[in-house]
Amino acid sequence: MNMNDYKKVTDRLEPDERCRKEVLDMSKRENKIKQNTTEFEEKVSGVEVRRGNGALRFVGIAAAFALIAGGIGTTGVLLHKNSRNVSQLTEAGEEETVTEELTEEVTEEATESEAGEDYDYEAIAREITDGYLERTNILVYGDVEYDANDTITFYTYDSSDAEWSEKYGGERTFCKVTDERFGSCQDIYDYYKELIANTIEFEGYSEPLIMASDYKDGVTLDGAGVVSYLGGDASGFENGSKVDLYIPDPEDDSTVDYTAHGINGGVYIDYNGELYLRPHDDWGEHYTSEPVIVEDSEDKIVVSRYIDYAMRNEQYGIQKLFTLVLQNGEWKIQSIRTGMQPEYLSSIAIQCYLEDRAEYNDINIDCGDIMAPLEMLEYDEENKTFRVHAVLHDVNGVDAIDVTADIDLNSVKVTSADITRLNEYDGTLKRPSVIWAEEHPDGKE
Repeated sequence: MNMNDYKKVTDRLEPDERCRKEVLDMSKRENKIKQNTTEFEEKVSGVEVRRGNGALRFVGIAAAFALIAGGIGTTGVLLHKNSRNVSQLTEAGEEETVTEELTEEVTEEATESEAGEDYDYEAIAREITDGYLERTNILVYGDVEYDANDTITFYTYDSSDAEWSEKYGGERTFCKVTDERFGSCQDIYDYYKELIANTIEFEGYSEPLIMASDYKDGVTLDGAGVVSYLGGDASGFENGSKVDLYIPDPEDDSTVDYTAHGINGGVYIDYNGELYLRPHDDWGEHYTSEPVIVEDSEDKIVVSRYIDYAMRNEQYGIQKLFTLVLQNGEWKIQSIRTGMQPEYLSSIAIQCYLEDRAEYNDINIDCGDIMAPLEMLEYDEENKTFRVHAVLHDVNGVDAIDVTADIDLNSVKVTSADITRLNEYDGTLKRPSVIWAEEHPDGKE
């Protein structure tokens, strides 16, 4: 409260009450009761982002202010640009003996200020999308702490398919999770869905879906079933035993042993009250761009971020469009849509362009072979055009052509191309697709 506001209030107080207030202020200063709201405001406006549940770092402090302010939402306090009423609200809560008129004045001023302030959309976008990526890497890629020396092992096979068992079955070793945040598959799921709205939406579905509370019924926002990663309770199988994946009656779901399949392909399993992880290679997803606000309103934000996988070499990767909604005073993710994929679409365009020209029949044209060496030269995101460069090899793996191409990502076509041959055309080399066409069993080309 500034000095002018203070004088307006104190001028209306009786002398004995004014003196009592001054004594109270002196007492608070001496005992350091009054909070340092300047430091708090700096922390709030910055909204520092860290891995883990960063938003909960301020819950204790924010809860106290929420009680004093008469129910102001925690997220509303944390993610507003300004917190200039915090000190006033705190004083109102501490000074129970101040007159009702003073309390009403503070409350009215807080209401006006609250209504006039905007959310810091950039801070919200970063906090929520960073938090979601961390949770996805935990659920899908097993990015948690574990003890590599504390293990259990099973051997999976399909008694009805020896060939499959030989190729895809075998040893499945799980390590005990030591991350104190998680003690079960349900814990992993609960942490994953913390930032997800109660009602979620998927592309291609007309009706929204209620987010399940049980991991066995859960789905990810990319549409995959959570049970693909959370294998369930495997305590019924002895450590070191063989696990049969054979399903006696495919028409009867009750005969499906989901836990056996979870052991074979899952990331986590529960075992005798402990959580175990089957470690991945060093995979995972990471952002290749900063969050960009595409749309915002009082209760909705659309955020664009490009994402890539560690095993791929892309500068951009896949655009993800996060729709965030305000739910009970907290921002949550309602849906994630896939946007542009500049490198992938460019490789498709180049593949089609070269396959239509017989002079490049000796080049082993495959989308994956193009993406690996693809370099981004220019990307006009507004007009969706991409200029790329790549050195592509022939079917024997020898560098054959140097390509610089302009791509229209809207139509997925090459609009111009500069191609330099690095060696002579070799007519004896033909792409597999051409060979298959010539040797079609019906004699068709």
